[in-house]
Amino acid sequence: MTVGTGPLRPRGTARFGTFDAERLWRPASLTRLPSLVGAEAHTVISGLDETLAAACRPDDLLVTRGTLAQAQLEALGAAGITFRSVAAGPAATGDADTAVEETIADDPALCRAVATAADIQPYAVLPATQRLLRHHPDRAGELPRLSVVQQVNGKAWSSELAAALELPGAGTVVRSADELSTAVQRLQGTVLVKDPYGVAGRGTVEVPGPGALRRLVRRLRAQEDEGLRTELVVQPRYERAQDFSAHLEVCRDGSWSLRGLQGMTNGGYRHAVSHPVPPGLPAELDRRGYPDILEQVAHALAAAGYSGPVGIDSMLLADGGWLPVLEINARMSMGLLTLELDERVRAHGLRAHLWQQDMFVEQGTDVTSLLSALRAAGLLYGGGARPGVLPLSGGSLRTPRGRLVCAAFCAPGDFPALRARTENCAATAGIGATRTEVPTG
Repeated sequence: MTVGTGPLRPRGTARFGTFDAERLWRPASLTRLPSLVGAEAHTVISGLDETLAAACRPDDLLVTRGTLAQAQLEALGAAGITFRSVAAGPAATGDADTAVEETIADDPALCRAVATAADIQPYAVLPATQRLLRHHPDRAGELPRLSVVQQVNGKAWSSELAAALELPGAGTVVRSADELSTAVQRLQGTVLVKDPYGVAGRGTVEVPGPGALRRLVRRLRAQEDEGLRTELVVQPRYERAQDFSAHLEVCRDGSWSLRGLQGMTNGGYRHAVSHPVPPGLPAELDRRGYPDILEQVAHALAAAGYSGPVGIDSMLLADGGWLPVLEINARMSMGLLTLELDERVRAHGLRAHLWQQDMFVEQGTDVTSLLSALRAAGLLYGGGARPGVLPLSGGSLRTPRGRLVCAAFCAPGDFPALRARTENCAATAGIGATRTEVPTG
């Protein structure tokens, strides 16, 4: 359904967002770690805003960078996900470096479309978000200030908070190349050096020994000599047993609620799968005092001036230890979108899983081709209690290399086989797994 031109009573929530928000929060004055950035990275990421459909209800308005394929709208509708939609352009590419919030703010027609919603829920608060609030003056005081959002999303802030709360595994914040050298030398084994606004594996460098450390320190000193400043987080590379995340909603009055827990499987340092947590994990976390830690973090965020969705990444370690606060994402997340999907299907005895995988996409192939193949194979989820899968982002399936973002609705034990069948089916449609990941620079 598209937005009409006639006057409408404001209804529902307008949802939109730029999924590499960290790139826009990062101060230009910071030194940079080595990073491999692919030319197609921003194009792939720019199409991920279509996954916000997972949070939409019938009265909501989803504003996407590119036009949603009709076949995708029909597949979402058959699965029970309906909403109003409007696009900032015909394709998800355009100027992929430009935040979709800027595109909306500069387009009077898009601004009028957003004004048909009673509320707005951005994926993250960005520099251009404030410009949109002139169409929602009653919301101007409800979203947190940009400076606050930038602060609490930095790994330096979450590391220093974890240290103040005396939590295990808090990272060491360093603010010069010399401090980095000292901090790394104090640790044994491979050390991780993290950019404060790195995400999805971008901005994380492994330092396995003295040679790698010397090269990194030289690189940072050269940038400091040019007037840039260093802010990095140093941590050991831990042997993980279980990655998981807690998803909160922090209110302006300081109250908060737990939306739920999500298990995570990471590919390297990037999110690969969100899934239900193992049955015994909540009780184990209660025993370790996790609920009290979440409350402390929520109160710290509120005291800093933040309100809105929060994802807290945590980890159980192979040696029995844990990292209750590895990092904080004060924005929407794939884990939260998975919870939204999970709430839709639990009544049918199913659980939601969400995975993303880099793919090679043959010329002439797109999400419509994939949906047709899945439907023919009996794999496409159509609502109700029958298990199936549902692609969520056609805009990220770009030729020649893109990303498949797909939800699976099934019993937890059935997910690996359902995913394998989906990938085999996608291959018949000209969408196959790549040998290497699309860089997320």
